[in-house]
Amino acid sequence: MKKRAVVHFKVKNLSLTAEEKKVVDKLVEAAEAIAPIYEKQENPQYPGANFYPHDVTKEEILEAVKQNPNILSPYTVVERGKNRELIAVPYHVKYKSQLEKVARLIKDAAKMSENKNFASGLRVQANALLDGNYDAAQIYWLTMKPHKIDFVIGPIERYNDQLFFTKCSCQAWVGVWDEILTEDAVKFKNYIVSARRKILTPSEKVDFLDKIQIRVDDTLLFSGLIAQFMFTSSNLPNDVNLMEEHGSEVTIFKPSFKKKFDKEYHPIFHAVFEEKFQKGYPVPVLKLGSLRNSYLHEISHPLLRYRDAERRLKEYFPIFDEIAASVYGIKSCGSLLLKDVISQKELEAIMVMFIAKAFSWWITYLREPGVTHYAQGFAIAINFFLESGALRESRGFYWPNFTKLFVSIDELSDTLERILAIGTYEDARKFIEKHASLKTFEYFRPNLEKLL
Repeated sequence: MKKRAVVHFKVKNLSLTAEEKKVVDKLVEAAEAIAPIYEKQENPQYPGANFYPHDVTKEEILEAVKQNPNILSPYTVVERGKNRELIAVPYHVKYKSQLEKVARLIKDAAKMSENKNFASGLRVQANALLDGNYDAAQIYWLTMKPHKIDFVIGPIERYNDQLFFTKCSCQAWVGVWDEILTEDAVKFKNYIVSARRKILTPSEKVDFLDKIQIRVDDTLLFSGLIAQFMFTSSNLPNDVNLMEEHGSEVTIFKPSFKKKFDKEYHPIFHAVFEEKFQKGYPVPVLKLGSLRNSYLHEISHPLLRYRDAERRLKEYFPIFDEIAASVYGIKSCGSLLLKDVISQKELEAIMVMFIAKAFSWWITYLREPGVTHYAQGFAIAINFFLESGALRESRGFYWPNFTKLFVSIDELSDTLERILAIGTYEDARKFIEKHASLKTFEYFRPNLEKLL
């Protein structure tokens, strides 16, 4: 049975005017309408999903790219022509009728909005779906002041393309700005960005630290890929050139985070840590530590962008890209502790919930192989901590030595960033083979059986 491609969240007490509520309702309709396109793209039976012919080989695709680079465009579906040659069909052509419906709903929302800038942005998004100029839509939002209503739609993430990690799947979300939690996230962002040390290879580093935005949203709906993977945060755009010129926007999805914490992170904490240790960490402390892990991960992503990393590391890039951001974010908390921005207990909670999150990604991987790179990345961290003695196993439970753990995090962060900055494909392969085994997670399967 195919998973639902739309997830609604019950959010109460939203501060919306009557006009804003009508706009939101219409945007929810538009987001729902893109889900059928995602269902056409997604197919877990094939590593290339439905982006490529199911009988095609990687070698055949790479040969075809020499004549037609659009074969590996993020926004085309590859099909066979009359003579079985490979051809590239743009999304806005392939899904024309469905996208016309989505665009019409977005433009209806624009007509309802009394905010001229926001309405203009919606029209840009609608037109991007119809003509394939997705960069224009991303640039518009990045260069505007944050709006109360958050609306993202289009082909964005690449997780379903396990052949080349290139094709983007359609998704959408609708949210409303949480001003109080956003203030906490902005505080973290400002400290981490200001504490950023010298970069390893300045000529290849993408530098746009003054253009990073962050917001926490009461998310109303996920549609498409994001509904399938239930992410708790996002950082867009993915294109490093757009990031450098226009910056990036981090979004924390409060309802999906709460669901993830209640259903996975907190139960995992009780499953993998000794009972005596658990008593020192009440739920509010763990919840804040877990939420801050999301901040730290997404804030750190743009701090670790190296222009040619994807080219050098190829299929290993997403593994290093994701785990490096999570580890670097925790490393940055050292300066926050010294400046009394966070307490020792809060820093410990961040590290503890990082470990719980590692097991959560393994559990997700068992259901959704498309997140393999997350599971392998967090396996690197857990194995690294065990090897350094920062974690010890006792009757199937971890008991951290926080001093060793922070030192280990610092060492791992430097190692991961060096590979992203100047590492070769062979460097990445050897590191993965040595540290990315998932066997550690399997050892804890009996403790986690209720969550599997």
